[in-house]
Amino acid sequence: MKGIYKPKGKFLWDFWVYEENGEYHLFYLQAPLDPDPHTRHRNASIGHAISTDLIKWKEVGTALEASNIDDDWDSVSTWTGCTLKKDDTYYMFYTARCKQDVAEDGYVGHTQRIGVAFSKDLYTWKKYEDNPIVIADPRYYEQQDEAYNKHEGWRDPDVIFDEETGFYYMFLTARDKEGDPKARGCIGKARSKDLLNWEVLSPAASPRTLTDLEVPSLHKHEGKWYMIFAVKEQWYSEQYKQEIAPNEPQTGQLYFVSDSLDGEFKPIDHDNVLIGTADRQYTGRIIKGPDGYDYFLTWNAGEDEGYTDVEDPYTLAKPRKVIYEKSGKMRLE
Repeated sequence: MKGIYKPKGKFLWDFWVYEENGEYHLFYLQAPLDPDPHTRHRNASIGHAISTDLIKWKEVGTALEASNIDDDWDSVSTWTGCTLKKDDTYYMFYTARCKQDVAEDGYVGHTQRIGVAFSKDLYTWKKYEDNPIVIADPRYYEQQDEAYNKHEGWRDPDVIFDEETGFYYMFLTARDKEGDPKARGCIGKARSKDLLNWEVLSPAASPRTLTDLEVPSLHKHEGKWYMIFAVKEQWYSEQYKQEIAPNEPQTGQLYFVSDSLDGEFKPIDHDNVLIGTADRQYTGRIIKGPDGYDYFLTWNAGEDEGYTDVEDPYTLAKPRKVIYEKSGKMRLE
């Protein structure tokens, strides 16, 4: 599928969207083009583009990038996050790693942490001096030395305000402390009243069937909270493959549902695939379009995700309208 936007001379992949007064702000991971697309992960910064229709995008430039001081917590690269507004200040939560965290296999930046930056206009950002603000709690979540690959997963924060409780809830890519080491993928959770001081909670979802559940993104529809997240077909446990048969493991987007942000998120049934391997796309977001309908935005995947036949890899894909069935299940138009 032909992409509708990509930054000049760069890869584009994971992203999030903030809308205000009819203007959509796209914040996305970017990195210089390279014959090996895997290099983008250690060279990532956060780019910025704007649109009024979700189709035509104007590149703004780089919003946030890694520190050039090796000892800093975010000295490797800046990864996926989210943006929201509280009072007169915009908050950008983001994932980062430190160059001093070196795994036994030489991997640099083995531990992921969450920090925040502030802005008054969405264009100029200043990092919080007391970053990082949220780290994986060993009571609930796997630590670096316990992981099968010696990497501590704690990334991709999505922050939602809960009007019922007055808390901000953060949902993250994480790994449970218990279970099969290669099937501990879960959605981590934390909460805060002020967006700076966070209490880490037990997982919002821990199916113990997948290695990772990446880039969770939440939206509400008719009183229910939907959580979409990305998976790869090689991450399915043998038990999960049997449970979903005759359906096949997919690379793409799955989703869970809950009655409340503080509740447990679960699939409606085993057929909870929003996009699959055949779509050749990966992480995404569901957002409200200019016409008031929900739309799914994603990006065209490439060689690093196992696809060598994608026409326009690492580009933003055209939005697709979300259809809700009577059962509560979603599909794309």
